[in-house]
Amino acid sequence: MTVSISRTFALGAVSALSFAAIAMGAAPAGATPAEATVAAAPAGVSATGICSGWKNAGGVPGKWTTVNDGCAHFGAKGMKMAYGWKVFKGGSVCVKVKGFNAKGKKTWYNAGCGKTGSVKAPWGNVAAKKEMQIKGGALLRWN
Repeated sequence: MTVSISRTFALGAVSALSFAAIAMGAAPAGATPAEATVAAAPAGVSATGICSGWKNAGGVPGKWTTVNDGCAHFGAKGMKMAYGWKVFKGGSVCVKVKGFNAKGKKTWYNAGCGKTGSVKAPWGNVAAKKEMQIKGGALLRWN
């Protein structure tokens, strides 16, 4: 019995296996250690991890949109959490950032409006995700 495999099927199988290997962290053959680190990171994720660097977000005119970074940030007594944002497409945005009051209760702090900004919010001895509320028609990066 002879089995015939078409060229299209074979190329598709090789492409699927290559994609799966890269998605699981395998580096391309012959990659230098630096290239291997970058190749192992999924699209949109820095080689240092999803909890560092800038994240993309979008705002809607007239409505508050909440975004979070998906990472637990561990605080300490008296600590303040730093936030920053930069609009790269669209108009100004208004921003509120999550922090915690003296009793450890989640509180939204006004961070102002504009195309760029930064603020530090009280965090304290809490482990939680960083969150921002954005209002305004724009695409931005935040950290």
